[in-house]
Amino acid sequence: MMSRAICLLSLLGCGARPQHRPAVTVSDEVTLYRDRALVSQRVEVVAAAAGPLRVTVKVAAGVGPDDLVILDRGELLISALRARGSVDDEPAHTVAREAKDPADAANGSADGPAPSAPPTAPVEVELVVRAPRMGRFTLSLGYATERIAWDAAYTMTTTAARDHAVLHGTVAIRNTSGIALRAHAYVVDGALGAWRDRGAARPATMRVGPPPAEPVRDLGRVALGEGETQVELVAETAPHKMRSVLVYDPIGTGLDHPGSAPVSDPAIGVAVAAPTRITESLEIDRDDRTTTGLPAGPVRLVERRPDGALVVLGTSRLGGAATRVASVDTIAIGIADAVVGHRERRDWGRDEDQKRFSEEFLLTIDNARPRPVDVVIREHLYRGQNWTLAYQSAPAVKEGPQQIALRTTVPANGQSKVLYVVVYTW
Repeated sequence: MMSRAICLLSLLGCGARPQHRPAVTVSDEVTLYRDRALVSQRVEVVAAAAGPLRVTVKVAAGVGPDDLVILDRGELLISALRARGSVDDEPAHTVAREAKDPADAANGSADGPAPSAPPTAPVEVELVVRAPRMGRFTLSLGYATERIAWDAAYTMTTTAARDHAVLHGTVAIRNTSGIALRAHAYVVDGALGAWRDRGAARPATMRVGPPPAEPVRDLGRVALGEGETQVELVAETAPHKMRSVLVYDPIGTGLDHPGSAPVSDPAIGVAVAAPTRITESLEIDRDDRTTTGLPAGPVRLVERRPDGALVVLGTSRLGGAATRVASVDTIAIGIADAVVGHRERRDWGRDEDQKRFSEEFLLTIDNARPRPVDVVIREHLYRGQNWTLAYQSAPAVKEGPQQIALRTTVPANGQSKVLYVVVYTW
């Protein structure tokens, strides 16, 4: 439990009442997750002499003493942490409670119904500390808040030649916490979850807590005032190579089961006939030097015409988990004429003794055009994440935890067949 990070001493006994001094925030750190933001406020405490003093700190609206964790107390001894205005003999809060469940906030709990509207003013908390001597000291407070949210969006710009594209991206951060922050900010494309279980004993741990699979993007120092702040994620000048390609993606990610044990219902993925539509798409090479850690978000591909006008060619999603390890991004710009695809499951089987489930699929591409076409067949291994390809008749590339791309060239007025066998284990 994160409450162990706080060393709570006995309340100050008889003697001089502690002086009251407001703390001055010297630096902030904000890690923006999909569900909440994790805030670290490092404040400076000035002691006129050794002994006790009261320190007040403003934190985000809706955050109470029980939601706070002392990340670093420095040389100070902390004997109480409470809402400002509490009486001197009020028992100290121990920060022992888990983070509130969002469902409790929406539906109410045993303590009573949820408030009709969330608070908008910042919360002022008070700490009673003991300084070892006169001087300046620092301490760090950490808390999670739903009052700082974000969304990422991207634009790729090309020319009439459609042989390259330039990437731009921004993140829109919405701050309704009631306090202005000038923070070193990070974006993590994942959920924070129960942050108290991440061992946040120091600010650095708050930043690197998510699993390595969740991309982290360093935004640098950002001024987050009330309302929305636009921060540049990527602004490239070097173009990415781009080429025309046809894409057959009959299933999509809707059936993806992320668990390790496969879903063995034989009807999944074949109960309904797969679409035959193939899309005209543009395939853009990635540059790991600039795209690593970018959070997922919608992307628009626009073409700059000779007269300067911008025309939207297509939209897609960039940086999603399904394509996290792909070397390219594809954006559909229309339906391919005279080219269709078919997906057929040829065999399947479940072996309880070997603890495995296997499927064999045949993908057929029919090309009625008078010239050859290159087709990317995108398949989703939706039953689970413990899989391997036992056989494939065309080169296959893993693009994400449950997505592969198989490439084939279909001759003019001809047909191409691609067969693969996937084995799931548990």
